[in-house]
Amino acid sequence: MKVACDADGLIKMAKAGILEVFAQYAELLIGPQVYREAVEEGKARGYPDALDLERILKVHAQVPRKLRRTLARTAQLFADVSLGAGEREALQIYFTEQADAVLSDDQAFLSALEAQGIPFLTPAAVLVFLAERKLITLTEAYEALEQLRPLIRSDQYEMARQDLNSLTERSSR
Repeated sequence: MKVACDADGLIKMAKAGILEVFAQYAELLIGPQVYREAVEEGKARGYPDALDLERILKVHAQVPRKLRRTLARTAQLFADVSLGAGEREALQIYFTEQADAVLSDDQAFLSALEAQGIPFLTPAAVLVFLAERKLITLTEAYEALEQLRPLIRSDQYEMARQDLNSLTERSSR
């Protein structure tokens, strides 16, 4: 599975401790702008998790060698949406690398992706996916969800919690 990532999704997954596991399952595609936002700016601001994120991305992420110009297509599809440089770059990578989905937790970006029928993943959805595939235990999933709780919208939290509760019920039968 190829996943084009923006900084927001990467940072939140790293904070929840699930990025490295997901990176072993999926091909993470990031561009230089996303790397700058997620790692370099985090390190400059003294965020300790930026060092963990850097380590994970150096091992598991792929930076496409050449980002072909898809700006016209991106600009046309998202003309009425204000996107940051990292979101624009993630879209470029999605189109040029024919990725399967975009990873983000930026609500405006996710709404725009949904409106265009572009598949996306949120950190909470990835967490549930990892638990469903038994790539993390349910205990680890609940712990990661609590790490995500202050970082994600309450509806995303509640939906993930319900999904984990359903997995717990199924596994106890």
